[in-house]
Amino acid sequence: MSAHNSIVATYANRSVAEAAVTKLHDAGFDMSKLYTAVRDSRKLAGKADGATAIGEIGVLDETLYRIGIPKESVLDYEAEFKIDRLLLAAHGTSDEITLAKNIIETTHPDGWNGKVGCAVYYGCFD
Repeated sequence: MSAHNSIVATYANRSVAEAAVTKLHDAGFDMSKLYTAVRDSRKLAGKADGATAIGEIGVLDETLYRIGIPKESVLDYEAEFKIDRLLLAAHGTSDEITLAKNIIETTHPDGWNGKVGCAVYYGCFD
């Protein structure tokens, strides 16, 4: 497995982010491979048990670098974090990340067009 199979999604809407976390949990996604990041950790509830909560920008940067997010994208996610958007980041096998991507997409039926308050990085290198 490549160490760089990852996905990051950002959300302006807390309930949409919570729906994604719940669906990942219910689908059996390994929550130890999921990271939730938000400046105010009280903003994300749901079934995030087992996921790593991130509330500091330095920890966010370190985590994203470690799971293989390119530096230029890390800077974009840092900016999103600073304006209080919620981030979900996951890593795993190519199949796990494809599953996560498919689940995350179901929380955004209009697609990744900016109208639903979400941005995504998706990378599978296996």
